[in-house]
This record gives sequence, structure tokens and C-alpha cells, in this order.
Amino acid sequence: MKKWIAGLLMLIPLQIAIGQDQIITIELDTIHCRIMSVSPNYIHYEQRAENGYMIGKFIPTEQVSEYLRTTQLEELNPYVGIVRRKPEPAHRWMIGIHPGRSSMLASTANDEKVLIESGIPKSQVDNYVKQMRHGWNLSGDVHYMFSDHFGLGARYSLFTSSAQQDFTLLFYSPGLITGIRSYMYLHTEIKEKLYIHYAAPSVIFRQWLDKNHQFQLIETLSAGYVHYRDELRQNQGLYKLNALAESNTWGTHTGLSVGYYPLPWLSVGANAAFMYARLKKMDVSTKESTQTVELEKKDYEYLTRFDYSISIRFHFN
Repeated sequence: MKKWIAGLLMLIPLQIAIGQDQIITIELDTIHCRIMSVSPNYIHYEQRAENGYMIGKFIPTEQVSEYLRTTQLEELNPYVGIVRRKPEPAHRWMIGIHPGRSSMLASTANDEKVLIESGIPKSQVDNYVKQMRHGWNLSGDVHYMFSDHFGLGARYSLFTSSAQQDFTLLFYSPGLITGIRSYMYLHTEIKEKLYIHYAAPSVIFRQWLDKNHQFQLIETLSAGYVHYRDELRQNQGLYKLNALAESNTWGTHTGLSVGYYPLPWLSVGANAAFMYARLKKMDVSTKESTQTVELEKKDYEYLTRFDYSISIRFHFN
């Protein structure tokens, strides 16, 4: 008789364990509770507090990996038993705007050498090149999230920089006519504007940095079309020159950003990106003519640059 009673007592904890609901989050945390209701967006559950009272709580379904419900009858709710589900994004569409600054990383040693050999002081050359290497970028992207961590979409970016410099050229006159050797200073003004357009299909990856899904880490990867445009204007007394260099090529772009959600449909953060492209030829146009220039390997134009910007993303279904 005593053995039979002891056996019943041993079954009590098991019955309690069986009768308790469980919610397993995507972070693999287990919540022991009583599930009250399940909707497409939230799971409503109750947990017993230290004072013995039951406290009602909610958890978004995108944060739930699976749940076990055994405390309610099947006729009251069809969601009974073990239900396994893949995490789904709360918002399928993600649109981003990223304004910021950029720095060209390719070497400009050949261009600097040509300017210095033409008689321009090195200090003026350094200032001119610095203006062209650093500029502004504005990019935008749109992605559709197939899961909470992966999406596909498209990306566009524009980089622009400009420079304006008054150069003083020093010319040596051998004095073939007068027989007197002399030096002559020549003043010239150069204005230059550079535009680099980029458009490509894009892949996006997302990881959550906290359990509440307020901080995210995003990586993007794309490869696509690059358009290069360089406008040059030179004013040297009565001599004026307008030249345009254009080219098309393929390039790659990769980005990394950290974002914070102040609102469920809005995230803001910081973005860093790297772009690579290379030009082997250019179409150079002036008022008089247009020609295609094939660049030698040592003169290839590299459009490698580093972008750093703020990131603003809108999320919606």
C-alpha cells in the first residue's frame, strides 16, 4: 500500500511538468508559462510571480522558434501540442537611405607627377588632388526579406567630388629671338567635377544583437554597373578648354552597418562600405573632337573608395 502511494507521489511532478506550456525563443531561451492565446503577430501568456499572482505578458511571434501548448483543450484553440516554425520578419520590405562622405583609395602618383613636371608647385598639386580624393556619397537600397536574416533587392549610389585651383606655371624662355634668357609665369584656372554612378542587384544579411530586437547588424553585398564621368574646365587667359571623360565598367560593393530601432518601422545607425572598379579605356570629348583612349595597364584608372555614412532604414509589410 505504501509503495502504491509513493508511486503516485512520484507522478505528481511529472504531471505538473507535462501540464506546463513552454515557449522557446530564437535565442534558444525557454519560457515556462501558460499560453493564453496565439495570433499571427503575438503570443499571449501568463507567468506566476514570486507573490503567487499570475502576470500576463506578450511576445512577438518573430521572436519565437517553437512553442509547446498543453494546458488548453484542442476544441478551444487549434494551436495545441508542439508547433515548430521558422522565424519570420515582422516587416518584409526594407528601404534604406545612406548619406555620407567618401575617400578614394587608389594611388594618384602618376597624375601628380604629370602636374609637377608641367611646372606646377607640389603644394598646389597636393591641395588639388586632396579635393578630388574626398567627396560626398548618397546611396539607397530596397530589399525584400525572405526570412528574418536574409533578403534580396537592389542598390544605387552616387559619389561626387570637385576641385578648383589657380595654378601658377613657370616657363623658361631660351631667348631665341632676343638672345636674352628669361622666365615667364603663366596663370591658369582649372575646375574639375567627378561623378561615379553605381547600380546593382544586392544581397542583404541581418543578425540581431539583443533579445528585444532593437539592435541589428547588417551586411550587404552587390556587383553591377558603374558609370564614370569627369568634367574638366581650364581657363588660361584667352585660351579656354572644356573636356569630358566618360567610361562604363563593372564593379563590386560591400557594406556593414549597425542599426537601432527607435520605432518598430524605423532604424537608424552608422554604415561603412567599400567599392572596387577599374577603367581600361575612356571616351574623351572636347569641342573639336571625340576619341576613345585605351589606357595602358600602368595607367588603369582605379575607382576604389571607402564610404562612411549614416544609415536610415524604413521597414514595412
